[in-house]
This record gives sequence, C-alpha cells and structure tokens, in this order.
Amino acid sequence: MTPLIIWTTAFLLYAIFWLWYVGFRKPLSKSEIDHYLKELSEFDNNSAQGLANLRQFLENDTGKSFVMVNSISLKKTPDLIEGVKEGDSSLKTLITYHKSFMKAMLKRAGIGIFQGRVAGKSVDVIGIENAEEWQISGINRFRSRRDFMEILITPEFHEKHDFKFAALSKSIAYPVDPWFQLGGFPMTVGLVMALIAALLHIFLT
Repeated sequence: MTPLIIWTTAFLLYAIFWLWYVGFRKPLSKSEIDHYLKELSEFDNNSAQGLANLRQFLENDTGKSFVMVNSISLKKTPDLIEGVKEGDSSLKTLITYHKSFMKAMLKRAGIGIFQGRVAGKSVDVIGIENAEEWQISGINRFRSRRDFMEILITPEFHEKHDFKFAALSKSIAYPVDPWFQLGGFPMTVGLVMALIAALLHIFLT
C-alpha cells in the first residue's frame, strides 16, 4: 500500500465526514419556516409564545450549526403517566425521553457536546425568580436549524415527549449562535484519522 493511497483515502474519508457533520447549507426560506411551524402547531404541546419565539429564531437562520443550552431540575418523583412505573425515578423517566431525542439528533449529525450534574446553587442570579437551584446542565449541538425542525416535527419524537414533562420540575433551553468550541469533534476526528494514516504509512510502507 503506497503512501499516496493511504493519505488519499484518509482525506476522502474525512471529507465525507465533514460533509455529513458540517456540509454546505442555505438559511431557511420563508416558505420552509411557515411549513415547519404549521407542522409543529399540530402537536398540542406548543404554546403560542413558544412558536413566536421559535419563528424569530428560524428567521435569523445563518445556515450554520448552533447549540442549545439546557438547565433542568427534576421532580422528586415523576408523574405516573402511561409508561412510567411506580418506583421509577425522574432521571430514568427523562432518559426515556432523551434516548429518542438523541437518536433523532444523531441521524442529522447532532451530538451532545457537554453534560454534567450541577455542583451547587447558583452563585449569581439577577432578575430571575426560582433560578437558584438546578440539577443537570447540558449543551447539544445541531447541524442546522433545518435539522432541528426536522426533529421537532417527527411524530416519533412527540410520542415520548410526555416523559419530559413527567420528569421535569423546571427547565430552560435557549439557542446560541454563533458559537465556538476549542478543539471540537471535527478536529478530533481529523486527528484520529491522521494518526491511523500515519501508523499505516509507517508499518505498511
């Protein structure tokens, strides 16, 4: 196996990954926004204010990726809706919802880039009520607003949505765009591919 074949293959594989994970995408058109919001409004778990906020977010589309920042607090015990058993924890109930959501994200190059348990009470709260205590913080990366909306209008996603409300006592989620992550997933994948190519170069040539 020649070095040219090794490095060309590595480059092509990374190019395929980059096109999937980043790609070239245009901002949403007005007709697309109207379509997505119409589809989403058919589900009964969306408020008028929430849809209005979402429209503003979609109208400011850049065509690039964004992250959703989440802070959540769990109920002591989850609501006993269909599918939740006596003795189930709120965390287990939330994970049931989260699995379906993450599966839909991954299909569209979305990943969770950060998740952790809150270490203490908020050290600085200004102009917000009931924001001193949270339990879990997480950041999810979405490839584009278009991909985000494709997830939200999927019926399978809404089948598990009640588990979220059954588990959470309070939550806040807001999008951030533009955003920057030092290193990041694309760089990690690129370095791993380069390492594998270098090892093949050394041992096979």
